[in-house]
Amino acid sequence: MTISESLAQKVGTKVANRVRRYKRNADMLGKWIGYELGQTAPRMYPQRMYIESTNVCNLRCVMCPTGRREVERKKGYMDINLFKRIVDEMAPHVQATTLHIWGEPLLHPKIFEMIAYCREKGLRSEMSTNATLLSEDKARKILEAGLDVIYLCMDGATKETYESIRRRANFEETQTNIRRFMELRRAMGLSRPQINLQIIQMEKTRDEIDAFLQQWTIPGVDRLNVKPFDSWASQIDEIESLRPKDEESFHIPGHRYACPNLWYHVHIYWNGDLAMCDRDFNLDTPLGNVVEAGGVMRAWRGRLFQELRRRHISGDFSASPCNQCSEWAWWKPTPFGGGQGNRPDNTAALNNPAAAPESGALVGLGDIPVLS
Repeated sequence: MTISESLAQKVGTKVANRVRRYKRNADMLGKWIGYELGQTAPRMYPQRMYIESTNVCNLRCVMCPTGRREVERKKGYMDINLFKRIVDEMAPHVQATTLHIWGEPLLHPKIFEMIAYCREKGLRSEMSTNATLLSEDKARKILEAGLDVIYLCMDGATKETYESIRRRANFEETQTNIRRFMELRRAMGLSRPQINLQIIQMEKTRDEIDAFLQQWTIPGVDRLNVKPFDSWASQIDEIESLRPKDEESFHIPGHRYACPNLWYHVHIYWNGDLAMCDRDFNLDTPLGNVVEAGGVMRAWRGRLFQELRRRHISGDFSASPCNQCSEWAWWKPTPFGGGQGNRPDNTAALNNPAAAPESGALVGLGDIPVLS
């Protein structure tokens, strides 16, 4: 390649990136305007999509409604053809999709095909896993499929704490799986997926967070994520009791505003049902079905979803689980971004100099505005 060709390529890339930035800002502004105007059938597409590949899990985690057997919906796995129809419709419009909501995605027999299909359609894909099933074969398939972001959940810096929280998991085996995944990514010469090591703030983990950060501040980890405790709208007393005892209650505004989830996100359960957000894990408030409506946007802009938005706009938060939720105050949208609201322990990400230089690793407390 000549100098002029190289220069032209760099200029072209710079221009393309700038165009993408402008388009993203325009899209975010449009979403914010729709939210502020109270559009019950938003003209803009949602910002993010959450797809429940399955609601089956192999663990019995103490802070999770699935692990506690509180999710009463029928168990199942999303049909691959339904998944592809959803991606075909939404890929040109949403910024990203997760492949998990209330289950362990590595249990889905076609999860690698799902990841690859997102890559084929240009859709950023993200996945959270307990990493207990992350064998060498599965790790290699994830890397080959082209996942963009992976959250590896290690709730504890010691065997005793971790196994008391992630019940049925083995501390040493999970650590081995995670380290092997990082080594495979390095050996394959890849920078993706971004590897996030995550711990949830709970009474059981609060004294081990510093040790966790030290333990995983190593090359290969791109981000260390300390996730604020989530009560899942305070629906389960046993989960609420896990909240850190010394956690300062975050400021909740006196005036409750309509939940941004209803305008910015779309949650799709394994059978095509739409949920207002992942806190409605039992679908107390049905909002339509992708298959029955003939598409995601038909359901998302449909009568049931419109009515829920209308209720929120009017100050009626009696729908379940809105009527018990305090996490609504975590997020207030802004014209060109998600907004950080009043989420507890919100801090900006910090550079992590101990991580691999090419990874651009970060240490942070949670990701805003993603509530799932």
